[in-house]
Amino acid sequence: MKRILHLLSLLAASVLLPLCASAPAIAEDAPPTSMIVLDGSGSMWGNLGAEKRSKLEIARDAMRTLLPSLKPEARVGIASFGHRRRGNCGDAEVILPPDGNAPERLALPIDRMNAVGKGPLVLALREAVNAMAGATPASVILVADDIDNCGQDVCAALSGIMASSPNLVVHTVALGLDNAKIAHISCIARMTGGKLWNAVDAAGVESALGQAVELAHLQTGPESAPTEAEAAPSNKQPEGAPAGLYLSVGLGAKSATLDTPVHWRITKAGGDGEVVRDTRAAALYEKLAPGSYDVEAELGLARTRQTVNVEADKATEVRIDLNGGVMKMQTRAAAGGALLEQPVFTVTAANAEKGAPPLWVGRDAQPEIVLPAGEYLVTTETNVARQQNKVTIAPATGTSVNAVLGAGTLELSAMRGTPSAPGDQPAGDVTFIVYQDDPYAPQGRREVVRSSAPNPTFVLPAGTYYITARTPTSEVREQIAMGAGDTIKQVMPLSMARVRLAASLGGRPVTDENPVTFRIVRLGAEPHEVLRTTRKEPEFDLSAGRYRIEASLGSGNVMAASEINLSAGQAQKITLPLAGGSVTLKRANAIGMGKNVFWEVRDEKQRIVLRSSQSEPTAVLSPGRYLVSAETAEQPLRNTIEVKANEHRTFDLAAP
Repeated sequence: MKRILHLLSLLAASVLLPLCASAPAIAEDAPPTSMIVLDGSGSMWGNLGAEKRSKLEIARDAMRTLLPSLKPEARVGIASFGHRRRGNCGDAEVILPPDGNAPERLALPIDRMNAVGKGPLVLALREAVNAMAGATPASVILVADDIDNCGQDVCAALSGIMASSPNLVVHTVALGLDNAKIAHISCIARMTGGKLWNAVDAAGVESALGQAVELAHLQTGPESAPTEAEAAPSNKQPEGAPAGLYLSVGLGAKSATLDTPVHWRITKAGGDGEVVRDTRAAALYEKLAPGSYDVEAELGLARTRQTVNVEADKATEVRIDLNGGVMKMQTRAAAGGALLEQPVFTVTAANAEKGAPPLWVGRDAQPEIVLPAGEYLVTTETNVARQQNKVTIAPATGTSVNAVLGAGTLELSAMRGTPSAPGDQPAGDVTFIVYQDDPYAPQGRREVVRSSAPNPTFVLPAGTYYITARTPTSEVREQIAMGAGDTIKQVMPLSMARVRLAASLGGRPVTDENPVTFRIVRLGAEPHEVLRTTRKEPEFDLSAGRYRIEASLGSGNVMAASEINLSAGQAQKITLPLAGGSVTLKRANAIGMGKNVFWEVRDEKQRIVLRSSQSEPTAVLSPGRYLVSAETAEQPLRNTIEVKANEHRTFDLAAP
């Protein structure tokens, strides 16, 4: 049982690295010295997972909760970085150097903590270590939501820091980092003998900080701590101990007393009792006035409440039993396969009503959580593979959920090339879509998953799948058969041709005054538009096939079109010749007439090609005959004009 408990990261930490070097021994008369370094970069205003509060608010609240438990004699200081100026990689500050009476000294700086700029994490570490001036024992508790983004490598920097402070221990509380960044900063724990947690929610931050503070020997404890016993009786009076309330906790009546920090809350008995203490600790000693108190202990999802009577001048020892057990979860795609890295575990009560929210959701590879005794449904999912298990949790026991999804792994990539010669140049801006047969879906297939990642990996149940790799201008399809335990690496060859478009007017490049719109339609059984752009000379990749390319000038009727066949690997420049003439419309003898006029031009098929309220509009029109009308306050004008290619003509319209 104790082995399982020591593995707990308790909803909090998805990563917990063991000590790689033993921490220095604490001199009996030397109080511990520690610096808390809190990330003040602008990203701390972001959310942590599904939490509604920002990461900064969560971290501040967790530190406020911990402050009362700090030893008055412990020398604790606080530093931050990125908290004062935007975009400044020199913004690191020791806000308070290490000193005693931390619960009172740190309260105000924590309340005022802000998040503004860049993240010079390495500089802040150096400043914090310098502030401790070689004290022993010395530790740093680093709370950060990213690696150093000012170009400093924390692993390289630690080599120099440890040379001057060989006994330094650094504990790191990461806030929702991805696997790559966790791997990067794991060197801090390895090089200093500290521990690393990756908190994914508010409970995780509070738990990780509590463990870090305890490992740094900063927390108070009972003056005469109760010894571990298989069954510690409630309301026992420790012989010879100072008066007060001594609290400890176990998972069950016959379990060992826990040495893992739990959340304690002591209130005066009654519905609206005053809060006396709210803190995290493995065991707790409180000197209380005589009376009746409600004591709550919470670990993971297990929580219990007990009313305790405290008498004057007596020591009362109370052990709280959580009546809970530990559940460890892991999953594999197939029996004997490797553990999946990021499955989604969902825990719900077995008797929960339909639609009730889950009790817990996590994405760690091997999460361990504490649950009250009872029956639960554990759902394991990854992409579209899913399994559900019914689990019974007994008090003071450990239970493992080992899900085997009966699935395989599909690894996708896309390359420029052909099926016979896929090539080695990755294709960019690709969306991968996986379909499955479904007689009830339109066209008999249902989308099961999609991704725009460059090299996505999907865990899929055994079966037949249809894969589409699509770019804005191309598409390729493949079919695969997936078996349980299979790993299929599918390269999607995008048979691409390079096309560059241009347009000319009267044999000359089109000016910026008359922008051209290019439209590309893929021809076939179901013609469809694949691209529309107003760039002057656009260049892009198209999959092999037959296309219609159109160019239209401005908002008029000057257009050109061409059909082309493209082969994979081909490169073409296509210039579409536009034919048109420039016309200016005006009213003859307009002096003295009102300025309000509305022009309308129709072609020989009575299609409107121009509308304007300008007094003398100019436009480029396709060669041909047009009917021009001008609606004015005086009298309407009607006339017929003829436009010739590559000519500019001004038409004076007079009343008939």
